[in-house]
Amino acid sequence: MDTPARTPAAKPPRATGRRAFPARLAARTRMQALSLVELMVVVAITVIILGLAAPSFKDYIVTQRLRSIHAQLATDLQFARSEAVSRGAFVGVRFQFTTGASGASCYVIFTRPDPATFNAVTCDCLAAEGSRCAAYPTQTTEVRTVVVPNTTDVNVRVASGQPDTLTFDPRTGGLRFTPLDEAILSVTGFQINSSADEPRTMRAVVNGSGRANLCSPSSSVMGGTTCAP
Repeated sequence: MDTPARTPAAKPPRATGRRAFPARLAARTRMQALSLVELMVVVAITVIILGLAAPSFKDYIVTQRLRSIHAQLATDLQFARSEAVSRGAFVGVRFQFTTGASGASCYVIFTRPDPATFNAVTCDCLAAEGSRCAAYPTQTTEVRTVVVPNTTDVNVRVASGQPDTLTFDPRTGGLRFTPLDEAILSVTGFQINSSADEPRTMRAVVNGSGRANLCSPSSSVMGGTTCAP
């Protein structure tokens, strides 16, 4: 007698990865999401940190700009001295400034006659480009001009009580002044200050031989050699 064939029982359907994945993804998304309150706290903390860091960062930028401008001044003073010797002509450096947000401090390097005889013959670094030596076109020649806008928060000026121009003698490379100016500067030298504010001030002192010595006033925080009193 034949035994009837048994039909295998149907297996229950198994959950596939495709069906389980969306559920796991949704759960993970719910766990990782930030609430609106948490997001606002993060934004507030970020704003506070940026507000505290901004003034320090601006001061850092101004300080680095001051160092760069002062280094250029030192290079230009050496350049003016060498130009006097190589050209065989008196070379002057005149410093000027204007106040206000649209103002600037500046200096112009130019050839000129002997200042002991023609002291009034000069150039103007505040004038428009191309006309800085227009007042005495046959006696002066513009060599180089540097303008530092007041918006940079840095200025370059001569020390109080000094003439605004120094001149290099082509025969010696030393300074050439009128007798009156020579009497004033024989002790202190010709002093030019690069400054952002009083604590951040750097100084170049040009002695009678025409060499520029770099230092910082005793009240300065810029470091380096302290200027002689």
